[in-house]
Amino acid sequence: MSGLLGLGACQMEVAPENIEKNLESMKKQIELIKFYSPWVKLVVTPELCFHSAAGFEKKAMAIPNRITDFCSAVAREQNIFLVPGSIYEKWEGHVYNASPVFDDKGNILSVYRKMYPWRPHEKTTSGKHTLTFDIPEIGRIGVCNCYDLWFPELIRDLVFKGARIILVPTSTGTADRSQEIILARAAAIQNQCFIVSVNAAGCSGNGESLIVDPDGNIVQKAGTKKENLIAMLDLSAVQRSRDYGVAGVTRPLASFFHEKHRFDYQTQSFEKSPIYHQNLLNRQTNFNGEKK
Repeated sequence: MSGLLGLGACQMEVAPENIEKNLESMKKQIELIKFYSPWVKLVVTPELCFHSAAGFEKKAMAIPNRITDFCSAVAREQNIFLVPGSIYEKWEGHVYNASPVFDDKGNILSVYRKMYPWRPHEKTTSGKHTLTFDIPEIGRIGVCNCYDLWFPELIRDLVFKGARIILVPTSTGTADRSQEIILARAAAIQNQCFIVSVNAAGCSGNGESLIVDPDGNIVQKAGTKKENLIAMLDLSAVQRSRDYGVAGVTRPLASFFHEKHRFDYQTQSFEKSPIYHQNLLNRQTNFNGEKK
């Protein structure tokens, strides 16, 4: 494998309730990326970048649909693997915040369904499985979604399955984006992998998308407006970090799997934990924000 991956991250300004405009915006940003950097092989866009979060029940569609058909054509025409953020998917009687993954022929390789919706505000159904996919001759990529980044167990599962790059489509317009930037860097350090967090701009997000290397260094970081990040990632940096340590010193991933510890939370239900009983929110409401 070459171990070199040309990556583009589209920090999009999302037009509320205008799917066609957002699809065209994505296409134009990708065309610009490929014009200046034809070696880019993988592009990722923000969470819910084609429609806003409100009214998700009415927006949900089965996959494939007109959005995925459009994304399939872009991936095929531009000869790229594409993770176009996420859409609301209607599947098996539920609505999911779902991220389809396209190969460079326009085929849907798989669909990731967000495992940790932002409760109590995000009322979609939680997905059950993590997702990785392979780019031939390059390596394995993991996909998660926005709030998933806050759960180190999910990131570690992707890494355990072989991911050397974790893509995090995001739509954060709240005051905790600065914390997410710290989490992205921490996740990269703890798992000695690349983290790509691509946020929306404008009314759907406050930007500051970033690419982080396995030592936690910021490779590139966007401002708060519409912007493209373009980078050639050398995946040998992942193996180098894991072999010789973060900053040439510390090997957290090897240490974690070397020891055989198992923690109570891995087998105990949340309702039986001290956290559940100490949390005022749990005593007053269910986790969807409805009063008991």
